[in-house]
Amino acid sequence: MSLKHILLGILQEPHSGYDIKKVFDQVFSNFWAAELSQIYPQLKKLSEQNMLSVVEEESDKGPSKKVYQTTEKGQKELVNWLQDGPIVHTEKLAYLAQTFFLNSLATTEQKLEFMQALQHEMKTWHQNLCGYQKDWQSRFPNYPYDLPDDEFYPNLTLMMGVKKVGAIVEWCEESIDLIKLRL
Repeated sequence: MSLKHILLGILQEPHSGYDIKKVFDQVFSNFWAAELSQIYPQLKKLSEQNMLSVVEEESDKGPSKKVYQTTEKGQKELVNWLQDGPIVHTEKLAYLAQTFFLNSLATTEQKLEFMQALQHEMKTWHQNLCGYQKDWQSRFPNYPYDLPDDEFYPNLTLMMGVKKVGAIVEWCEESIDLIKLRL
Protein backbone atom coordinates (compact mmCIF):
# COMPACT_ATOMS: atom_id res chain seq x y z
CA MET A 1 0.00 0.00 0.00
CA SER A 2 1.23 3.44 -0.76
CA LEU A 3 0.95 6.65 1.23
CA LYS A 4 0.99 8.42 -2.12
CA HIS A 5 -2.20 6.71 -3.25
CA ILE A 6 -3.98 7.15 0.05
CA LEU A 7 -3.22 10.88 -0.08
CA LEU A 8 -4.53 11.08 -3.65
CA GLY A 9 -7.74 9.41 -2.44
CA ILE A 10 -8.16 11.64 0.60
CA LEU A 11 -7.46 14.75 -1.44
CA GLN A 12 -10.29 14.21 -3.84
CA GLU A 13 -11.72 16.78 -1.42
CA PRO A 14 -9.47 19.71 -0.46
CA HIS A 15 -7.60 19.44 2.86
CA SER A 16 -4.67 21.04 4.63
CA GLY A 17 -1.80 18.87 5.87
CA TYR A 18 -3.14 19.12 9.42
CA ASP A 19 -6.62 18.07 8.25
CA ILE A 20 -5.09 15.09 6.44
CA LYS A 21 -3.44 13.97 9.68
CA LYS A 22 -6.81 14.15 11.44
CA VAL A 23 -8.32 11.95 8.70
CA PHE A 24 -5.55 9.39 9.26
CA ASP A 25 -6.13 9.41 13.01
CA GLN A 26 -9.93 9.26 12.84
CA VAL A 27 -10.68 7.28 9.69
CA PHE A 28 -7.64 5.26 8.67
CA SER A 29 -6.34 4.29 12.13
CA ASN A 30 -7.96 0.91 11.53
CA PHE A 31 -5.41 0.03 8.83
CA TRP A 32 -2.86 2.77 8.19
CA ALA A 33 -0.79 5.14 10.27
CA ALA A 34 1.05 8.20 8.99
CA GLU A 35 2.82 11.02 10.77
CA LEU A 36 3.08 14.61 9.60
CA SER A 37 6.79 13.95 9.02
CA GLN A 38 5.74 11.43 6.34
CA ILE A 39 2.73 13.32 5.00
CA TYR A 40 4.32 16.69 4.20
CA PRO A 41 7.25 15.36 2.11
CA GLN A 42 4.81 13.19 0.14
CA LEU A 43 2.51 16.20 -0.43
CA LYS A 44 5.46 18.19 -1.75
CA LYS A 45 6.49 15.36 -4.06
CA LEU A 46 2.95 14.88 -5.40
CA SER A 47 2.63 18.62 -5.98
CA GLU A 48 5.91 18.66 -7.90
CA GLN A 49 4.58 15.78 -10.03
CA ASN A 50 1.41 17.80 -10.76
CA MET A 51 -0.76 15.20 -9.06
CA LEU A 52 -1.93 17.74 -6.48
CA SER A 53 -2.87 21.38 -6.73
CA VAL A 54 -1.93 23.67 -3.85
CA VAL A 55 -3.72 26.85 -2.80
CA GLU A 56 -2.79 29.11 0.12
CA GLU A 57 -5.75 30.06 2.29
CA GLU A 58 -6.14 32.29 5.31
CA SER A 59 -6.18 30.44 8.61
CA ASP A 60 -8.16 31.45 11.65
CA LYS A 61 -5.36 29.98 13.79
CA GLY A 62 -2.25 31.89 12.72
CA PRO A 63 -0.43 32.02 9.38
CA SER A 64 -2.01 31.01 6.10
CA LYS A 65 -2.25 27.30 5.30
CA LYS A 66 -1.72 25.24 2.18
CA VAL A 67 -4.76 23.36 0.95
CA TYR A 68 -4.18 20.42 -1.38
CA GLN A 69 -6.45 18.71 -3.88
CA THR A 70 -5.99 15.86 -6.34
CA THR A 71 -5.57 16.97 -9.96
CA GLU A 72 -6.77 15.08 -13.02
CA LYS A 73 -3.31 13.50 -13.31
CA GLY A 74 -3.50 12.46 -9.66
CA GLN A 75 -6.98 11.03 -10.14
CA LYS A 76 -5.70 8.92 -13.04
CA GLU A 77 -2.86 7.63 -10.83
CA LEU A 78 -5.36 6.71 -8.10
CA VAL A 79 -7.63 4.88 -10.56
CA ASN A 80 -4.65 3.00 -12.04
CA TRP A 81 -3.62 1.93 -8.54
CA LEU A 82 -7.14 0.60 -7.88
CA GLN A 83 -7.31 -1.15 -11.24
CA ASP A 84 -4.03 -2.96 -10.52
CA GLY A 85 -6.01 -5.07 -8.04
CA PRO A 86 -5.66 -5.80 -4.34
CA ILE A 87 -2.25 -5.42 -2.72
CA VAL A 88 -1.81 -8.12 -0.09
CA HIS A 89 0.89 -9.49 2.24
CA THR A 90 2.30 -6.06 3.08
CA GLU A 91 1.21 -5.77 6.72
CA LYS A 92 3.78 -4.87 9.36
CA LEU A 93 2.58 -5.51 12.90
CA ALA A 94 5.21 -4.41 15.41
CA TYR A 95 3.32 -5.89 18.37
CA LEU A 96 3.46 -9.33 16.75
CA ALA A 97 7.21 -9.00 16.23
CA GLN A 98 7.49 -8.03 19.91
CA THR A 99 5.35 -11.02 20.90
CA PHE A 100 7.62 -13.29 18.88
CA PHE A 101 10.58 -12.16 21.01
CA LEU A 102 8.83 -12.06 24.41
CA ASN A 103 11.08 -14.83 25.65
CA SER A 104 13.85 -12.22 25.82
CA LEU A 105 12.15 -10.79 28.91
CA ALA A 106 13.49 -12.19 32.16
CA THR A 107 10.27 -13.28 33.85
CA THR A 108 6.92 -14.74 32.94
CA GLU A 109 5.33 -11.87 34.88
CA GLN A 110 6.93 -9.36 32.47
CA LYS A 111 5.65 -11.33 29.52
CA LEU A 112 2.18 -11.39 31.05
CA GLU A 113 2.32 -7.62 31.68
CA PHE A 114 3.22 -7.04 28.03
CA MET A 115 0.29 -9.12 26.81
CA GLN A 116 -2.12 -7.47 29.26
CA ALA A 117 -0.99 -4.02 28.06
CA LEU A 118 -1.53 -5.14 24.47
CA GLN A 119 -4.97 -6.46 25.35
CA HIS A 120 -5.87 -3.13 26.96
CA GLU A 121 -4.78 -1.19 23.84
CA MET A 122 -6.70 -3.52 21.54
CA LYS A 123 -9.86 -3.39 23.67
CA THR A 124 -9.78 0.41 23.60
CA TRP A 125 -9.24 0.40 19.83
CA HIS A 126 -12.07 -2.09 19.36
CA GLN A 127 -14.44 -0.02 21.50
CA ASN A 128 -13.64 3.07 19.42
CA LEU A 129 -14.31 1.23 16.16
CA CYS A 130 -17.57 -0.18 17.53
CA GLY A 131 -18.55 3.36 18.54
CA TYR A 132 -18.06 4.59 14.97
CA GLN A 133 -20.13 1.67 13.72
CA LYS A 134 -22.94 2.41 16.20
CA ASP A 135 -22.98 6.01 15.01
CA TRP A 136 -23.58 4.86 11.44
CA GLN A 137 -26.21 2.39 12.63
CA SER A 138 -28.07 5.22 14.39
CA ARG A 139 -28.02 7.37 11.25
CA PHE A 140 -29.04 4.61 8.83
CA PRO A 141 -31.88 2.35 10.08
CA ASN A 142 -31.13 -0.29 7.45
CA TYR A 143 -27.38 -0.19 8.07
CA PRO A 144 -25.25 -1.11 6.14
CA TYR A 145 -27.57 -1.78 3.22
CA ASP A 146 -28.88 1.74 2.66
CA LEU A 147 -25.58 3.60 2.95
CA PRO A 148 -24.83 5.89 0.01
CA ASP A 149 -21.79 4.84 -2.06
CA ASP A 150 -19.56 7.53 -0.56
CA GLU A 151 -20.15 5.99 2.88
CA PHE A 152 -20.69 2.34 1.91
CA TYR A 153 -17.13 1.60 0.78
CA PRO A 154 -15.42 3.36 3.70
CA ASN A 155 -17.80 1.41 5.95
CA LEU A 156 -16.49 -1.86 4.53
CA THR A 157 -13.07 -0.96 5.96
CA LEU A 158 -14.69 -0.17 9.31
CA MET A 159 -16.49 -3.52 9.31
CA MET A 160 -13.16 -5.26 8.68
CA GLY A 161 -11.55 -3.28 11.49
CA VAL A 162 -14.25 -4.26 13.97
CA LYS A 163 -13.82 -7.93 13.09
CA LYS A 164 -10.00 -7.84 12.92
CA VAL A 165 -9.43 -5.94 16.15
CA GLY A 166 -12.12 -8.00 17.88
CA ALA A 167 -10.24 -11.15 16.86
CA ILE A 168 -6.99 -9.65 18.18
CA VAL A 169 -8.70 -8.98 21.53
CA GLU A 170 -9.77 -12.63 21.66
CA TRP A 171 -6.24 -13.74 20.76
CA CYS A 172 -4.85 -11.55 23.57
CA GLU A 173 -7.26 -13.13 26.05
CA GLU A 174 -6.28 -16.63 24.95
CA SER A 175 -2.58 -15.72 25.07
CA ILE A 176 -2.94 -14.28 28.59
CA ASP A 177 -4.62 -17.48 29.76
CA LEU A 178 -1.81 -19.55 28.24
CA ILE A 179 0.91 -17.37 29.80
CA LYS A 180 -0.80 -17.59 33.21
CA LEU A 181 -0.47 -21.38 32.99
CA ARG A 182 3.31 -20.86 32.78
CA LEU A 183 3.50 -18.93 36.07
